[in-house]
Amino acid sequence: MRMLTLPAAWTQSRLFSGIRWCFYALVAGVVGWQLGRMLASPSSDLVAPLVFMGACILITLNRPLEGLLLALILHPFINFFYLNIDLGAGIPSISLLRMIVAIVFALILARVATGQYGSLRLTWTDVFMLLTTLGLGIAAIRGTAATKYLQWLFDKFMTPYMIYYITKRLITNRTTLHRTLWATMIIGAYCGIYGIYTQTTGNILFVEGELTGPLWYNEHLRIMRGLLDSPHVFGLVFSLAIPINFYLLIKASTPGKKLLLGLALAITMGGLFFTYKRTAWIATIASFLVITFFFPRFRRLFLVLLLLATVIIVLYSDQISDSAVVTQRLGEKTNTLNGRLELWETAWRDWKRAPYFGYGLGGFFAKSSLKAIESHYLWLLVDAGLVGFVPYALVFILIFKTSVRLFRARAPAIFAEPDLVAMFWGTFAAYLVSLSTVVMNHELPHDLLFLLAGAIVGSQEVFLNRQDDDRSQIEPRIQLRHANKGESTL
Repeated sequence: MRMLTLPAAWTQSRLFSGIRWCFYALVAGVVGWQLGRMLASPSSDLVAPLVFMGACILITLNRPLEGLLLALILHPFINFFYLNIDLGAGIPSISLLRMIVAIVFALILARVATGQYGSLRLTWTDVFMLLTTLGLGIAAIRGTAATKYLQWLFDKFMTPYMIYYITKRLITNRTTLHRTLWATMIIGAYCGIYGIYTQTTGNILFVEGELTGPLWYNEHLRIMRGLLDSPHVFGLVFSLAIPINFYLLIKASTPGKKLLLGLALAITMGGLFFTYKRTAWIATIASFLVITFFFPRFRRLFLVLLLLATVIIVLYSDQISDSAVVTQRLGEKTNTLNGRLELWETAWRDWKRAPYFGYGLGGFFAKSSLKAIESHYLWLLVDAGLVGFVPYALVFILIFKTSVRLFRARAPAIFAEPDLVAMFWGTFAAYLVSLSTVVMNHELPHDLLFLLAGAIVGSQEVFLNRQDDDRSQIEPRIQLRHANKGESTL
């Protein structure tokens, strides 16, 4: 009977592999034991964030884009799952997102310096982002609390701009582009689950300290609070995620994905409804109208959903017209935009007294009787003046201009197709509409908008510029060819 013999090299490699995995298991056991002891010690409040953030940093160093997306997905939970290192009173804390964005940005700059990423490739959009940061930085220093507003500037403007630059450099193909879309969908879906739960049960989870401010619009309708703090933040996150969710659903290749994305879309739209935020509803409708003109497959789906909604409204018209949403929320103070018109008139009049540099961040409220302006654009104009507002507005104009070039372009290297550009226009419209009636003080909506802008539009700039360069070289040759033909016929 023949004996089965194994090659010596094969048995040796199996032996080394077994030893290696035993070593890994031993190290993991020792590290786990030491971590367990440290987590049970009084220093656990510092050890736990270091462990979790250290793991995220390791992921980021290996896969920068995935690390950034993970940090964005976890960002709303930074104060609840050891994702934030508190450095004490008066010192800005180190959140996971701040750390990851800084690390990835530094990695890109290092690779540019070593020649791995070519040049910095700064565009006019990047230049005006820098000018916006400079203009708002001047306003922050001139403001009532320089340290507070410089931190605000970093979170609400510098971080989104850095995310834009990071994603446009890291998105190199359709696969990486779709990962950013799925991350946006995931954020919208879990926020939708949270919003539906808290509005239907009244149990507000993920609250740091005690809730301040009102909890009810009226005796029947709750204000969505908790995870993202306020309904206008929830509403804008939903308005940004819904068009992306529609796109993924339409483009899904398998029934399982379609079912998953359809469920996520229903949850996100349910969360949007339960915000009871009229601006969020209008912003989402505006995004649908924009997309309808440029995305035929969405148009057909939207018309079917619109027909279904019309049938439901007709069948249940009495119940709908008598509901608290319609009688107590939908038509409330619409003639004055819930009192905003008077605020805007006062702010506009006072801005003319300091049009160029404004009052400094927080300075307008210190000198005015107003406690709110309720418009992100007007607030920036008043506090930062034209020096801060003009480059801020030009950033959006240039992103939109580039997206129009992308929509019209046809080149094999471009992997963001016109349908996706149309969806981006929908999110872009929702963002701009939402900021017209509220000051958006939470960073997540800004981060998401510039994540999508960098992934869909910014990542294609290099191909668009290359196409323009090729066209500029070809056209003189064609003109010369036609001229030579003309000479030969004389």
